[in-house]
Amino acid sequence: MSGKNPRRDLLVTAAWIGGAILVGALVWALTQPHRSRLLIEAVNKVLAQDGDGRRLGAPLEPGSLLGLGRWFSMEGSGDRAFVFTVIRGGGFAACVALTDSSGRVRLVAPLSRGAAQIMAELPPPVYQFYVNRIERAAALDFRRFR
Repeated sequence: MSGKNPRRDLLVTAAWIGGAILVGALVWALTQPHRSRLLIEAVNKVLAQDGDGRRLGAPLEPGSLLGLGRWFSMEGSGDRAFVFTVIRGGGFAACVALTDSSGRVRLVAPLSRGAAQIMAELPPPVYQFYVNRIERAAALDFRRFR
């Protein structure tokens, strides 16, 4: 920067930062369908490898757990799936919670070997906290999805 006009330098720097944030937000918003499709393919691949016949369908609109995961419909049923991440001990564990049409969690499945290890080490009260949180959100969100 020139150093002759600190106010101008500050405005130019702020404009660059604002522009970078705007570009990042646009890229994030415009790539959402592609990222959702990649996530569906990855989860369906894991379910197929585990011998599970269920498959994720279309992503549902963001619900009450916005930012903590994403709701998906299940192909061929009224069930829903919530794909989320557990953070434990500096590691990220991607998981899917399969819920029935009433919103009860039937299965929480880790989506990788590392996630399985993290989930195995998760204390039962913490695991139950995640399940309760997903079930409460499902009870709220399922009214909107119908």
